[in-house]
Amino acid sequence: MTTRHRLFTLLVLALISLSAWGQEPAPPPAWQEKLDEGKDLLQEGKASDAVKALRQADKMAGGTCIECHLQLAAAYNQLGAYKETLKSTDAALKLTSDTGYQIRAWHHRGLALYALAGDDAAQLKQAEEAFRRVLELSQGEANTARFNLGMALLRQSRDTEGVAALKEYVEKEPNAKDAKTAQAYIANPLRARKRLVPDFELATLTGDYLTSEDLHGKVLLLDFWGTWCAPCVAAVPSLRNMSRRMKEDPFVLLSVSTDQDEASLRDFIAKNQMSWPQVWDREHDFAEECQVNSYPTYLLVSHEGEILYAVSGWGEGIERELNQKVASAVRAAKKSAKGD
Repeated sequence: MTTRHRLFTLLVLALISLSAWGQEPAPPPAWQEKLDEGKDLLQEGKASDAVKALRQADKMAGGTCIECHLQLAAAYNQLGAYKETLKSTDAALKLTSDTGYQIRAWHHRGLALYALAGDDAAQLKQAEEAFRRVLELSQGEANTARFNLGMALLRQSRDTEGVAALKEYVEKEPNAKDAKTAQAYIANPLRARKRLVPDFELATLTGDYLTSEDLHGKVLLLDFWGTWCAPCVAAVPSLRNMSRRMKEDPFVLLSVSTDQDEASLRDFIAKNQMSWPQVWDREHDFAEECQVNSYPTYLLVSHEGEILYAVSGWGEGIERELNQKVASAVRAAKKSAKGD
């Protein structure tokens, strides 16, 4: 290239640069703005509104918006619309061969299949395969998929494999948000197949110490209550009668109060002759661990630690049904003890 040609080329490039100087960047396409709106709504926990925006964004993009489908999958999982999640992940997987997108699609798909499965072996197997696909595509880096895989394996009663996956999950991230949960399932894989009461060690207001291990073999009725709760107070006479009536049975009534003032709580307990074990859950730690968020709530736990029945509120119907469920559970505990 001659000097003249080089100078000409440089001049053209300079003119191109100058012509772009000061110009506003091209605005994003309209569907991108609607996609961003949907993502923001999803971040704010407004999944239903997010679905509307994301559907509109994908329609505006002619059905080719991969990110729209992935965000829709996340929104549908939040809403519990798991079959819609499967449709969205199908669409995303057909549109892309990008590894990052595929990892996200298989992740959402696995969660939906796991939630839908119940005891369906075929769907649990599909969920397992989805989580294995995530691990394969991420070359083992997506540790959350390892936790999910472990859970899917435990649900299939493949405890050795499931525990191994959960142990690897914890080893890779000891401080991961689900590490404590993983440890609980490693210690007792049955938790993945049955709703078991969390292991507990609780001090009562009389200074006794109760643990889930001590109560094994006995039926446990957990009463989550507060003196500030009118239905809770209305239930006290019935609970008092139950405690007295069943004192010779393999049965323990344990009331867990969420009151803020200990003196007022103790005074109420004394005045109402609540002589059964009472625990003051001042910070609501045990209530949260048991996923209790309304009062009163009753959890009936079998002699093997399985939560057989859960109900919130109080009334004649609940009182009658609760007494029936307790009696049935106690009969089962006695029968089991005779079998031993």
